[in-house]
Amino acid sequence: MRLLKRLLIALLALLMLAMLAVYLTPLNTYIPEVERTLSARLQVPVRVASLRAAVLPLPHLELRDVLLGGQDGIALRSVDVSPVLSDLLTGELAMNVEVRDGAAHLAQLSRLADAFSNAPVVKQGAAVRELRLSGLILLAPEMAIGPLEGKLEFAGPGVLPRAWFALDDQRLNVVLSPLPDRRFSVQVRARDWIAPQFSRFSKLPIDELQLDGELGREELVAQRFSVVSQGLRIEGGGRLGFLNGLDVRAQIRKAEVPLERLMALLGRPVGLTGLLSFKGKLDCRADSLNGLAEGARFAGDLRMTGVTALVSESFRQPLAIDSIQSHVVLSPARLDLTGLKTALYAGSLSGEVRMDRRKSVLNADLLARNISMRPLVEALTNEVLFTGRMESQTRLSMNLDRLDRFPENLKLAAKFHLRDGTLSKVDLAQAVSNSGKAAGGVTRFSDLTGSLNVDAYGYHFGELKISSGALNATGRIDMNPALQLNGVLDVDVKGTVGLVSMPLVVAGTLEHPQVHVSRAALAGAAVGTAVLGPGLGTALGVKLGGFMNKLFGNKANGKQVAPKSKVTQ
Repeated sequence: MRLLKRLLIALLALLMLAMLAVYLTPLNTYIPEVERTLSARLQVPVRVASLRAAVLPLPHLELRDVLLGGQDGIALRSVDVSPVLSDLLTGELAMNVEVRDGAAHLAQLSRLADAFSNAPVVKQGAAVRELRLSGLILLAPEMAIGPLEGKLEFAGPGVLPRAWFALDDQRLNVVLSPLPDRRFSVQVRARDWIAPQFSRFSKLPIDELQLDGELGREELVAQRFSVVSQGLRIEGGGRLGFLNGLDVRAQIRKAEVPLERLMALLGRPVGLTGLLSFKGKLDCRADSLNGLAEGARFAGDLRMTGVTALVSESFRQPLAIDSIQSHVVLSPARLDLTGLKTALYAGSLSGEVRMDRRKSVLNADLLARNISMRPLVEALTNEVLFTGRMESQTRLSMNLDRLDRFPENLKLAAKFHLRDGTLSKVDLAQAVSNSGKAAGGVTRFSDLTGSLNVDAYGYHFGELKISSGALNATGRIDMNPALQLNGVLDVDVKGTVGLVSMPLVVAGTLEHPQVHVSRAALAGAAVGTAVLGPGLGTALGVKLGGFMNKLFGNKANGKQVAPKSKVTQ
């Protein structure tokens, strides 16, 4: 018993001496040799600021302030190297490496992992069994990822059975498993994770992400991926090549995006709601992540449902669109919608839309059929100015960067035909029969045709023809951006003189329109009656007065009315 006690005291003394020797030994003298060994092993320059040995919790060697690969390499606060005790019992020398806190360029880290997995075991050398990462920031062009934690498990030289990485308290997890030909199967899972900041899609919240694929030295192939982000859902497969820049090729099998979410991502001021769904092929190639969105190319089919669009704050309420279908081709310079079919206001709209993405200018050729005008006009103004069913052919150009300057940002030329409607706030028959000023009332019509041109000067209605059971009228009306009216209508009310149309002047504002017989027509009627007598003399006088009014009255507020463009029929 006394002998055993003495042996234990001796062993304790030896252990204390060993621990003291560890702390007193000047390990920094071995730094040059350590740097040379690591540089040869990793095939990159290595710099170590200091070395420290420790016994607890397990014997290990700590390298402080380590730099691998120069300025664009890997800078680490500490690297702990400890022997694998189970291997020591079998006579083998192996070690575990733990890297804590630092920053690593992605390309250099890839080379480092390659070196660990491929380096041969030399005589009296040590194999790496496990490489742990903690608090590491990954640096890539225009992006920083981290802090990262992970573990690479090596079964032997060149054998990496499993690698695991995680970000943001394991909200994102990546698992790699080896395949033949130096490829790895990849599983990516994320939940309640925020994507790294890059491009316009910075800090994109990811509700759920799943990706299953294969990783090679030059590409990541995703057999299947799905992303859910605040109502945005995308499913498909694809390939990411990263040998020379970034090359993305994806097959979008199903995608749904709330339009308000899309407008927020694109930074557009348009108040747009509804659901966008699409499928097709996406290609992007760029030298950096920022360039991917700008270089996107997409070809496929889209559908929008339940759409509301508040294009301008001057609109009384958003435009309501039941559905939109189209084939879409997106390139860095253009966005083209062909085969467009839109259902709105009990009618349809078809045609083509083209957008110059660099100039942010939209051009369209549209054909409308059987659109109910009452709800459409109610969306634009506080008053229902006219009703009916409309058919039209329209060509327009709109600057999307100047939506706050509507309608100055719009150039539009259209031919239209309205059937079975009304003009509110004016009774043309009453204005003619009274031969004076008239305001209020309603003019009913069976057909109203004409042209509409919109430019910086306002709205121009030309070639107007109004037909009803009570009257026929022709003329033109201009409305400036302040909604002031100026125009002339020649009205023939059935059951009156019938020999000549009565020229009416249109004035006032859109909210309070006024029509009255022109002074020239009244003066001409008086002179004709006096010279030739009632009837023929009155009619000829009105005709002469109307001619003089057209000749000298084609000015609004002292400014010449802007010329109107035509629509190609």
